[in-house]
Amino acid sequence: MNTRPNWERIQGIVLDAVGTLIEPSPPVAVAYARAALRQGVELDPEVVRGRFKAAFKADLVEGDRGRLSTDEAVERRRWREIVARVLPEVPDPGRAFDELWDHFALPESWRVFPDATPALAAIHEAGLRVCIGSNFDARLHGVVAGLPALASLVDAVVVSSEVGWRKPRAEFFHAVRDRLGLPSDRIVSVGDDFENDVEGARRAGLIAVALSRPGERAAAGPSIPDLAALAGLHGAEA
Repeated sequence: MNTRPNWERIQGIVLDAVGTLIEPSPPVAVAYARAALRQGVELDPEVVRGRFKAAFKADLVEGDRGRLSTDEAVERRRWREIVARVLPEVPDPGRAFDELWDHFALPESWRVFPDATPALAAIHEAGLRVCIGSNFDARLHGVVAGLPALASLVDAVVVSSEVGWRKPRAEFFHAVRDRLGLPSDRIVSVGDDFENDVEGARRAGLIAVALSRPGERAAAGPSIPDLAALAGLHGAEA
């Protein structure tokens, strides 16, 4: 099993989106609380945050092929169920879902982490192909295209709803491999979710590095505190 990047062999990199390159702005809990308030329901964002965390982890909706299978329709059903679980008090949950679905499709609803752009620029300049690989849906294409700090530095965007499988399934990483046109062992996967972005990638034959930002629980195995450190590793070993 490959655990440490040999940068002389690396030709491509796949980075997770949410939590790695971008984060919601305002935070998810605030956006949900505001959706509830538009229907006259006032909720503490901390309560909303706890509900969202539980609902998001529950994998409430599966595709026809079982756990972790997905498509665009599955993702809409999944998020509709998440909204219903997080905002049970609102009189019109369908309206809340529609508003939130549209909200998170907007580039201005997302913030690029400050370390992302310089790191991607350095990696891109070094000649590596750059892919964003995410358990998202087709909305991510518009989000990335609308964020100039990312759009010009990314060669491909791979989302689970189009692949048919969510991370950590090997099929997802095989789709990344095929999209980049590179052997699996020439690609590094980087992300903040250890199971999805690191262990799943390794099982699929990629090399992987965990992103453990300050204040987050440190991952087992090779990890970096920010994306600038990733660019530094490449520069030091290339």
